[in-house]
Order: sequence, then C-alpha cells, then structure tokens
Amino acid sequence: MIISPPFLSQPDIPVYSEQCVSDVMPGGIVGSGAFPVSQAMAWHGGIHINAPTADEPVRAIADGTVIFRRDGGTARYDAQDHSTGCVVIRHKTEIGANDATAVEVVYYSIYQHLRLLDANLPAVNQIVYRKDKLGLAGTIYGRANCIHLEIVAGDADTRSLVGRNTGDLPLTSDGRADAVYGEVYVLVPAKTPYYGAQPTGATLPAAAGDSGGADLIVGIRYEAANATLTTYQLTGEVVSAGIAETDAEYNLYSEANTRHGRLSATAQATSSPSGWYELLRFGRKLGSDPLPNDAAHWRKVVVPGQPGGVWLDLNASNTRKFSDADFPHWSDWKLIDDDTQDDNSQCNSALIDAMLAPAAQPAAPPSSPPNMTSPSVPAPQAPEGAATTPEQKAANRKQNLCKPAVQAKLAKTVCKFPTEWAKDEVRKRWAWTRDKGNPYMPYPLEDETDFTEMTDFAQKLCFWEELPAEDKARLTIKHWHFHPREFIKHFRKCGWLSKDDVVRLVRNVDKLLIARSTIVSYLETSLSITAKGGRPQGLHVPLQKMMRKYGLASSLRSAHLFGQLIEETGRLESMIEKGGASYFDKYEPGTDQGAKLGNTDVGDGVRFKGRGIIQITGRSNYENYGRFKGDSNLYVTDAGSSSLATDASLTCDASGYYWISKQRYSIGKNKKLVPMGKLGISYWADQGAEEDDARQVTKCINPAQYHFSELRWPGFLHAWHAVNDSPNAPNDFKRIK
Repeated sequence: MIISPPFLSQPDIPVYSEQCVSDVMPGGIVGSGAFPVSQAMAWHGGIHINAPTADEPVRAIADGTVIFRRDGGTARYDAQDHSTGCVVIRHKTEIGANDATAVEVVYYSIYQHLRLLDANLPAVNQIVYRKDKLGLAGTIYGRANCIHLEIVAGDADTRSLVGRNTGDLPLTSDGRADAVYGEVYVLVPAKTPYYGAQPTGATLPAAAGDSGGADLIVGIRYEAANATLTTYQLTGEVVSAGIAETDAEYNLYSEANTRHGRLSATAQATSSPSGWYELLRFGRKLGSDPLPNDAAHWRKVVVPGQPGGVWLDLNASNTRKFSDADFPHWSDWKLIDDDTQDDNSQCNSALIDAMLAPAAQPAAPPSSPPNMTSPSVPAPQAPEGAATTPEQKAANRKQNLCKPAVQAKLAKTVCKFPTEWAKDEVRKRWAWTRDKGNPYMPYPLEDETDFTEMTDFAQKLCFWEELPAEDKARLTIKHWHFHPREFIKHFRKCGWLSKDDVVRLVRNVDKLLIARSTIVSYLETSLSITAKGGRPQGLHVPLQKMMRKYGLASSLRSAHLFGQLIEETGRLESMIEKGGASYFDKYEPGTDQGAKLGNTDVGDGVRFKGRGIIQITGRSNYENYGRFKGDSNLYVTDAGSSSLATDASLTCDASGYYWISKQRYSIGKNKKLVPMGKLGISYWADQGAEEDDARQVTKCINPAQYHFSELRWPGFLHAWHAVNDSPNAPNDFKRIK
C-alpha cells in the first residue's frame, strides 16, 4: 500500500515524517469536525481540516477509481456558506499475503466540501493516481479553505485491514502473520527471568532477577538502519526510554550467522542463518527456513527497576508476537461496534462514553447543534463525581471531548455506524435533534421548519444513492470509519506493494513501450528457461515477502531496488543470465572470472550462471546462499542451481540475500582488500536520492555500471517519484498504463 496526505505543501521534503503528516492534517475542528463524535454526541465519520494555503490543491491519497464526483457549488445553512463539491474514490490494494495468496483490501476516501474540482479530474469509473489534483478546498460553516476527509471500509475489508472486527487485540496466541509491518511487539509474561549479560552457551546461568509482577510489551523498531527496543505496559505507557542498537539492521546478517554458529553441530542441522535473520527482525520465523523451536532471542531491554537494561529471551515458549499490523490496544487502537440499538446519527456507544468519562477541567463557553455547528468550547462544569443530572454529565462529556489527550485516544478508534451521506436516511438519522429533553442538545431544533431546513441542507451533501451498486453492497450503509490522519500514518508503515503498485514503480521506455497487463503477466506467469532467459511463475508475492524480510520496503530502498531491476530483469521479464552454452565459457575454471567466482569444476560456468531478480553468479555465491539457508550443498547440483530460476521464492530470496550480504571493497596500499561502508547494499541506498547515490548502488550490483545513464538512473528517478511524497514528477517520468 502506498498512501500519502491530501495536501503536499512541502515539496522540499520528498518523504513526509509522521510529524509532517500531522502538520498538514491536524486532528479536526472540535465541535464540528472532529472524529468520531461532535460535542452533541453525533457520529462524525471524518475530520475537517484546513488547506495550508488557499490555492493548495486537494490530492488523491492513493491510486484508485473515481466512483462519484460532484462539481463545486454553494449551499447556505445557519446563515453560512458551505461548499458542496465532492469526490469519492475506491482504493484497491494489498497489505500482505496468506502463503501465496495476497491479502487484498478495498477502502474508500471521501473528499467533501470542495469549492472547485480540478479540470483534469478523471470521470467516474476512471483511474486517478496518488498525488493527482482533485480540486480546491471550500467553505464549511463560513470557514474558508476547509475539507471534510473520510476513510471508510466494509466488514470484510476492515477484518483484512485490522485483523479483527471487534474489541481489543486477543493476547492468547501470536498475532497475524499474513501482514507484518512497522514496530514488532513481544508480550513478555510477568516474572520472566532476566540476565545481566547475554547468555551464549547451551546452559543458562542463574537468573539475575525477573521482569516484575505485570506482563510487559517489548517493541522492536528498525528505522534508519538502527533498532530501538522500547518496553511498554499493557496500557501503552512507556516503562523507560528505549535501548538503541546502532547499525543493527546493517548487522542483522552477521548477527544471524553468529547466533547460528554458536549452536552445536547437531543443533545446526535444524537451524539456518536465514531463520535467525527472521527471528531477529520479526521476533519470530515467518518463512520455512529451519530454526530450532527453542531458539533463544536474546535482546537487551528495559524492565521496571532496571533502567540500564537487562537481557531477556524474547522467544521463550510463553511469549507472544505481534506487530503494528495487529492494531494493538497498547498503541491505543480500539474497535467500536456497540452502537447497535438504532440507525440514527447519535452516538450511543458505551465504549465511547467511557472514553469521555474522566473528570473535567475548566474550559470556555458552550457550543451549538450537531455536526453542522461552529467550533466552540463548553463552559466550566462540575467534575465527573459531582455530575448528578443528565445535563451535568453531558456537560462533562463535552468538556472532556476538547482535551488533546482524549482527542488522541478517539483518533485511534475504528468505529462502525451508518453513513451520513444517504439522502433517503437523513430525516430518520437526525430526528433525535428535535428532542428537547436531550442533554447534549442545548439548542434543539424548535419546529418542523427548522428541522426541514437542516435536513434539506444535509441532503445537498449526500451521494450514497449515486454510488455503484457493487460499492454499496461492499460497504453496506452501516460501515467502519477510520480517522483519516491515523489511517494514513499507520499504513505508511506497511510497505507491501500491490501488483498495481509494482507497475507504478516500473518506468516505461520510449522505444520499448509496455502495458500494465504485460507487467502483471510477468508477475504471474512463467517464461520457459531458454538461452534467451527465463522466469518462474507467481513472482509477485515472493517479491514482496523478500522486500519485507530484508527491509527493502522503505520508499528510498525500494526505489533503488526498482531502479536496478529495470536493467537487471528487463522490467521483470527475465530472471536468468542470457546466453548460449559457449557464452559462459568465460566463467569456467582456469579463467580470471571463473577464479573470482569460485568455479572449480568443468561446467560450472553455465551451472552457476546468473539467476535471480538480482543475479547471483558463481559456485561460491551459490554455496554461500545455501549456507545461509542451512546447507551449503543445497544449490550446487544441476537441479539445485536451476531452482534459483524456476522457484519464485528462491529467485527473489536469493537476491535479497545478495542485497544484505554484499560488501564493497577498495584496494589498500598493501594491495589488500579494504571494506567500504557498511555490510549490505542498503547502506549505499540509504545515502540518498542523488545521481551519485544511485551510481554507488549500481557499483554493488554491476561494477561496470552497465546502462546506468540509459536505464538505471532514469529507472530510479521514476520509482522514487512513484513512492515519495513530492508532487513534482521528473521531466522524463513515464508511467505505464
């Protein structure tokens, strides 16, 4: 999934941080435009946010299909203008895979209150691309340059997005493995023994103490090549500042080999550095490579009373593993689906009510009716314990709603309630606003004239009845609503690319124009192995799993990877080095290249020719990859070596192995090889997005820099724009359609 904010007003920042996302789309205007409720306790499915400037365009947050558009106009209500332009987009993407089957999801983004639609906005049923201009922000209750942004999904898609449809995250077993991204979490049970130093032998020393009387969560976050281990209470409170592991990601390959190497020869028979690599990155093994069930995942972490850190086994049999893909409640995520008594727009959720229940603090003067109101703050009221009447309770709830801490918690709710955009439902949904006994309505609508005026206005904003039947069936009128800012921030951690995302990252070439369907066929179907190349079937999911496993899902690394693939694979067409048998004589034993590649037997030249999306070549590389997978002999036979071109998982994984294990060298004064930079190509990719950065990555893969200026550098620039947040495309950006 590739997703970005609706405003991209900072073109000098190619990739927005979480703070940048928050800066361009703050939490909403409390009282009229906050999520998921207004001060009148009416459900509100999105947030009202201001455009950074009057002429800053509203942009599509992700690729999708326009399923509704309404030209900009103006409607008056409560003596104030409201813009009525609207765009609704269906987004279909992926977030992971169940074995070989991608986890596909559909969600919808709604852009309401546009004053003007962009002249180039596609028609209904046409594709719109992420970062494309949709129009200009309009007016809401007289407030200029505002939009209402909403993100929704149906039951099945919410289960796929979140992993569940109700409540808190269950802790009795490991979290989902079909989607794993962001921070990884390990539940450490109370009284888990800890050690003052990392145990390295087969026999454990005496424990130095235990983790305390409460279960803890240890979070592992890899970012900017480093790892940070943070310990949380189950409530989400941080126990202490996290422990930093400098260059931990660059060192993962070496550390995995070290931990595998500590095992006895007998234990190594059921182990592999690849399995250890996954344990260190994900807290568990996700693939099929061998790893002992009792492999100890020793990490230095903070526990209560030990701020300097102690060593815990995060893979003990009673631990549980999760990630941000599980929407854990210690990160404040909570699903709300308990408002089931009616289908009106009033929030009657006990869970939401409980979140608003803490004692109030003084604030300023009261607000006016439902979502259609001007922003304001209620007068000081008695604390919760002194609330003896419904009016006092309501006043306290309104007051607490304005608190930043409460707004932050509400932003992490995913709430199920009916859409407010169904014209035929408006009068029924808002009938409660006429109840003069409702303590949340200090100014109830007085008569039928007032009620009709309000509902007529609301109907001018509706569109539900005009959506395609397939989308109304997928959503149903009562569906799930996400806080748009938190949804965007959360899924920017995902990194998994759908097939269409892959197509976006691949650059078209003037003399070799290619269609979307061709790239998709490359990801799905095989190409028979011949002297002209070859490709295994079903590349797409293995490619994504490889990128997830080896940390290549970040925008910069993925752009560098795809910049190389445009040359290395002919835009994903072939994963085998081309040439007849005689072509590979240059790799035979006795030749300079053969010696460098470790080829020792006649026939090694063709037997160990280049295979993979980034081709590994030569007996030594095939042996080393086998050793990483648990047995150096796995790929040295004819059948074994051929499998790197015929098995999609190996085709991709071998290239990921090459990426993390590649060490560049220079020749020192004594003519000995001197390591350059850190281990792995990611070190060079992380240096930046300039031409020399792409050149250094190329030198890791093709020292001669073959086709750098013609293919690799333009391919990187294209992929970089496809994944970053800059609205300005490079001059030779050539999208495949």
